[in-house]
Amino acid sequence: MTAPRVFLVDASIYIFRAWHVYDTSIKDRDGKPVNAVFGFSDFLYQLLKQTQPRQIACAFDASQRLSFRKEIYPDYKANREPAPAELKYQFALCRAFCRAVGIAEFDSERYEADDIIGSLAHHYRQQGHPITVVSADKDLTQLVVGEDDRWWDFARGTVLDQHGVKKQFGVRPGQIADMLALSGDKIDNIPGIPGVGYATAAKILQKYDSIENIIANHDKIAAMKFRGAERIQALVSANRHLLPRNKQLTLVATDMQFATPPELQWNGINTDAFNACSEQLDFKGLMQQRWLNLALAKTAD
Repeated sequence: MTAPRVFLVDASIYIFRAWHVYDTSIKDRDGKPVNAVFGFSDFLYQLLKQTQPRQIACAFDASQRLSFRKEIYPDYKANREPAPAELKYQFALCRAFCRAVGIAEFDSERYEADDIIGSLAHHYRQQGHPITVVSADKDLTQLVVGEDDRWWDFARGTVLDQHGVKKQFGVRPGQIADMLALSGDKIDNIPGIPGVGYATAAKILQKYDSIENIIANHDKIAAMKFRGAERIQALVSANRHLLPRNKQLTLVATDMQFATPPELQWNGINTDAFNACSEQLDFKGLMQQRWLNLALAKTAD
């Protein structure tokens, strides 16, 4: 019997998207904006209705006060403004909503949501489960390591398997971290090799398949058949000292330890907790009823 697919959701990205898309006139019973919670809950409903998962979890980014990446590179994500207080309030409500609808949720001050997803994926893949990572973050395509694994950009309806990742980015999933180490990542404030974008990084990795091999062969890049190869060799050679550190930053961790063995079984919503949550969020009518209908459908399974 095939083990059920495990859905691992990059929750923060969908909360931020809802924060920007939905109007702040959506408020809870205390008059505070809950537009991000509204949008996130709608996303979760659509996901659950469409997939009827047996195993599912949401991973959240916490304060990262003890981030292992900041120990490696103190300027990691230093370009980001801290989340405003009203969004932090909504993040807490989103986590409570996950619990109310029976979805396991995780965060960590040392590891990012990516690493939580990577570690859960590793844990469940070892037990024979295929993995679907639900995210719009290209960094997480590196987790599509099993033949049946998938990366799913839910909003765009894009699903990539191993071959899809290679077609989209020009490298295998296992080379995504190397590609990002070469090109850098402006969003995370990781400086790459000047002049090297994704396309050039992919060309180099097709010849020298890892950061380690690129460093060992940095003086041979000029002989490659692409425009500007000589200039790129000079830039790689001059900045190759950045690459090992960059790969430490771009590689998703898969060895995070959990206090207790993670349990991701979805058994439907907790009606009492959901009703209390709905009261706080001032969810009424169709918004509330469709979740209760989903609960009834799950009970009937």
